[in-house]
Amino acid sequence: MIHIFSHIDADGISSAIILAKLLTSLNKPFILNFVPQIVPNEFMQQWQNIKPRYAIFADLGTSIPYKIMSKTNSIAIGIILDHHISHEIEDNDPRIFVVNPRFFNIDGGSEISSSGVAYLVSNMYSRMIPEIKKFAKYAIVGAIGDSQDIGWHRSLIGLNRAILEDGQKRGVVTEQEDLLLIGKGIKPLYRLLAEVYHIEIPSITGSYDGAANFLVKNGLLRSDDDIENIYLDDLPKNKRDLLRRRLIELLMVNYPGKYTIESLEDLLTGKIYILRDEKIRLLRYARDVAILFNACGKLRRPQLAFSIAFSGRKEKIAEKMIQIYDRYRAIISNILKQLDSKIEYRNGVAIYDGRGEITEELASTIASIIAASKTTNAHMVIVFTDSIGGNVKVSARRTTEGKINDVERIIRDAISRLTGATGGGHKEAAGAYIKSEDVDKFLDTVCKSVGET
Repeated sequence: MIHIFSHIDADGISSAIILAKLLTSLNKPFILNFVPQIVPNEFMQQWQNIKPRYAIFADLGTSIPYKIMSKTNSIAIGIILDHHISHEIEDNDPRIFVVNPRFFNIDGGSEISSSGVAYLVSNMYSRMIPEIKKFAKYAIVGAIGDSQDIGWHRSLIGLNRAILEDGQKRGVVTEQEDLLLIGKGIKPLYRLLAEVYHIEIPSITGSYDGAANFLVKNGLLRSDDDIENIYLDDLPKNKRDLLRRRLIELLMVNYPGKYTIESLEDLLTGKIYILRDEKIRLLRYARDVAILFNACGKLRRPQLAFSIAFSGRKEKIAEKMIQIYDRYRAIISNILKQLDSKIEYRNGVAIYDGRGEITEELASTIASIIAASKTTNAHMVIVFTDSIGGNVKVSARRTTEGKINDVERIIRDAISRLTGATGGGHKEAAGAYIKSEDVDKFLDTVCKSVGET
């Protein structure tokens, strides 16, 4: 029996989908375990009960899974598929195979995610299993879920682009230039506009009535239309172009001298990735699927997101995923209402202690929101939540305007001074697990490092 251990975010869920497709096609039995993060002491209890002979770790780091498997006598073959920053593997256990792009001088933070790694490994069997090529779309979902669409106009780069081209050849994914409004297959058009927050649109952002009035006034909708059932992709191309022009005109009038037409084009348009073989609107766009996958993972339902790739009842599963997404948004909204008053600033670090208030699955989301906020006057964000076994989960992010270049290095330095702490990540984002009694010491080290940068 093969045991798969995979992370619970969009990248981890996508990795699990690709691996499950491969193993099912090869007629290899497996057990799938979704893991928020590996906390060694707690994880080892489960691991020792299993005593696996074959194991695959996906999107859960490299060093810790390697140490665990190298010290396990029962392991015959172990595989690690990852893209996070990792220390060099000191020994060379012939039983364990590590596939991490960083060991090949490929940037795992921007050029390929773990689901992309899983796809490339699975692709070796594509002559035997041609259908595996269709699962390139999940590598795209995973990459976008990990915010790797950093190329021109939010495009994919590096190995992600090579995987995209593979998916295009198989007709399962298409790249197009269009209005870049996140949730275009999830929300009706008026809500989609009202919930644009990366740039404030006067009289529209935050106002459903304002958005609906704007659409009617500009001839994009009629006053008697059923606005709850009209989505962006229901508009013909000429009307989508008109919508883009009217939004640009509105912003130019209300922000004279702040934006150029070219800069607004860059803000409002970009590359979208259409999953061509999906008939259900909710599952048509890769960014939307990544949002739904992440919401399921954050609310401890990654198995539901995973099942969408294999079930014949996609519509019912998609409806449940939307319900989870709506609940997730409501939870985040309630947290954000009281967030500002609970953030402490120290030495350029914005600190939110969410212990007793939010679950560890939500820590990374809250950290990302604080880091992206224009009101956050800090270089780095730290969020604490309770975790299992009396541990504390740490989520760290660098802010958009901050001077920190490598969050992972700062976190790694801080946990190296603590006993039993683990962590890792990327230059932009990192995480750790520490003992509750070490929180103050950890913070002192991080704040000192940021203050000296």
